[in-house]
Amino acid sequence: MSDVAVASARVAAVVINWHGRRQTIECLRSLAAITHHNLRVILIDNGGSEFTVAEVRGFNAEAVYIPSTVNLGFAAGANLGMREALAGGAQFVWFLNNDAVADTPALSELLAVAGAPPHPAVVGAKILQQQDPQRIDSIALGVDLRTGRLYLTGHDEIDAGQYDGIDGVTAVTGCAMLLSRAACERLCGFDERYFAYLEDADLCLRARAAGFGVAVAPRARVLHDRTPATAQRQSVSSLYYTTRNHLRLMRDHGTTDAVARCLRPGAIVGLNLAYALRGAPGTRAARLRAVLRGVRDYRRGVTGAGPH
Repeated sequence: MSDVAVASARVAAVVINWHGRRQTIECLRSLAAITHHNLRVILIDNGGSEFTVAEVRGFNAEAVYIPSTVNLGFAAGANLGMREALAGGAQFVWFLNNDAVADTPALSELLAVAGAPPHPAVVGAKILQQQDPQRIDSIALGVDLRTGRLYLTGHDEIDAGQYDGIDGVTAVTGCAMLLSRAACERLCGFDERYFAYLEDADLCLRARAAGFGVAVAPRARVLHDRTPATAQRQSVSSLYYTTRNHLRLMRDHGTTDAVARCLRPGAIVGLNLAYALRGAPGTRAARLRAVLRGVRDYRRGVTGAGPH
């Protein structure tokens, strides 16, 4: 696809709502102001029906609203939206967190990177903290395939343009991720066995293995509300999925040398236990149990939705 064609490409923005109506409305408002004219919004309402078709179309005339009676998780919910997008002729699918607000030119900047050589099929945005927009939330998602360490590149740094020339990233977060149609079709979207957490890292690693490029568009600015995200990361549910999925991610993609394969699982469990120890003392025991349940279910081969 030529640069000109990409600039005018048909794009579908997929947003997942899960009992976050206020944040989702702010996200939809930002999409209504996007400068790229050929945009269709697809809202997946996980485990509820907090909106109506008419309400969603008030933000985007072509919008599709799909409520689900059960919580499908992020991966399956995003895939549901992706299939609707592809059926509607989308050339790109833009996955945007409901707790994120995009700058008006953000999509155009993402498409500019996708349309320029070497034409990456997966493009992430510069994610900034909504409470302090000069501070970076993430530029990319760092993945050490030997040790299993995962980290947000640039997290909590003041944005002084130090990453504006970044190249050769391993992965980007699903907070504001643009995928080409070819990548969506080849990869079949997110792996639904993850349910939620780290499905974005898995998709990027599968994309690279399939020969697709992964890149960042530093001029595509998206503000992310860190307050609920941070609280949720400390939740029992989050710790369970993160531990289980972290082990799975490294089993599927980690280096295969004997030392790494022997030491990496213990290091991953240790990292997640250390994270569980942070936060309110009153719920510390529950958080630690969640990590251990994640380890147990990983060993048992449990995938998808976990215990509730």
